[in-house]
Amino acid sequence: MEDKDRALLHFARKLNDTPREMSVADIDKLRSAGFTDQNIFDVVVIVAYFNFMNRIADGLGVVPEPEKLESHDRHMREVLASKTSAATPNG
Repeated sequence: MEDKDRALLHFARKLNDTPREMSVADIDKLRSAGFTDQNIFDVVVIVAYFNFMNRIADGLGVVPEPEKLESHDRHMREVLASKTSAATPNG
């Protein structure tokens, strides 16, 4: 995984797990990694959206259908595998 991707994932995880601990320094790290303010805005909105949707689902007691979870897991494995093979020199 590239340093730029690692910085973005760290930012997103921190925003998700400990949002009150976010600071300008976190934003500056992304800028230093090459992200624009629009990129940073986009990741904040995406993290917020998923938190919002999860709170709705949790609050309403939504239980995912097992076959949909299996389909999603399979799809995510395929996406990750394609990204991993594209990132390797011989992939």
